Amino acid sequence: MSFFSSVLTGKAARIGILAGAAYGLAARLAVSYDRWGSGLLAMTVGFLFVVPLVIGYLTVRPVAQPASLRFRFFAPWLTCGLAILGSVLVGLEGAVCVVFAAPAMLLLASLGGVLAGAQPVRSGADVPVAILLPWMVMGVETGVPRPTQHVVTTTQIEIAAPASVVWPLVASVDSIRDRERRPAFFTAIGFPRPIAATLDHPGVGGVRTASFDRGVVFREAVVEWVPERRLRFTIDARAVPKTALDPHVTIGGPFFDVLTGTYELQPLGAARTILVLRSEHRVSTRFNLYASWWADRVMASVQRNILVVLKQRAELAAQRHGLN
Repeated sequence: MSFFSSVLTGKAARIGILAGAAYGLAARLAVSYDRWGSGLLAMTVGFLFVVPLVIGYLTVRPVAQPASLRFRFFAPWLTCGLAILGSVLVGLEGAVCVVFAAPAMLLLASLGGVLAGAQPVRSGADVPVAILLPWMVMGVETGVPRPTQHVVTTTQIEIAAPASVVWPLVASVDSIRDRERRPAFFTAIGFPRPIAATLDHPGVGGVRTASFDRGVVFREAVVEWVPERRLRFTIDARAVPKTALDPHVTIGGPFFDVLTGTYELQPLGAARTILVLRSEHRVSTRFNLYASWWADRVMASVQRNILVVLKQRAELAAQRHGLN
């Protein structure tokens, strides 16, 4: 029997998929209304990694042996899709969290499905144990401090313009116009778009006000100022509205923050410059390896977007003045 016909015509398969989806949605509702009222349990290993494992297990468990390996691996994906859809429809998840969680969720759900299908003997006690397992793991986690990891994201671009033209465009970024915008990963998943970064006065001690849409504003205090070579600033993200991002990925929140930004200009002869943008950010989760990989992807997308705008502006200015 093919995978799709098993799902569509098999009563046991439909029961498993609905049971797994209901469990996933119930688990998401439960961690949203934990006893602290903070929803922080959604950012635990127990929820993000163990719940999908159980979803996959519950999906395949009702199916008579032997379920095909294809069914055990892929049927939990349908279950996860239903659970995610339910979470989105009731307003528990935004696009950012869905994209971040989906790869781990799908792979672990498949693992759960494979494990369920590999059981030669079914005692009946396995289902209650599986259902309770994520909550036991979360109970252990809540007593363990979250580790902190600092991640540096570096991007660069080559510009057909001298450093003297590039520098003022970097120090203070005028409003980004619609025609200058390009499709980007970070906007596709729901992060705010950059608007401008204005500098109150040049030199160390100056403050750049970096504004994004949805009312997001960063205060960037200049700590290093080497004209036409290097601009470094610290970043204060306290002016980020709570509604601008999903609470689990809010900049300046308990799990993620952007700490510093650095522009470096590396002249290549008289009319070319490599512009490097480097950011340091904090990741504080119990799955930092996974979270920091995603944080780096998002920050790289933001930085490349900004660098492309600066490149276009600098090359246009250099062309007007005959410098490239």
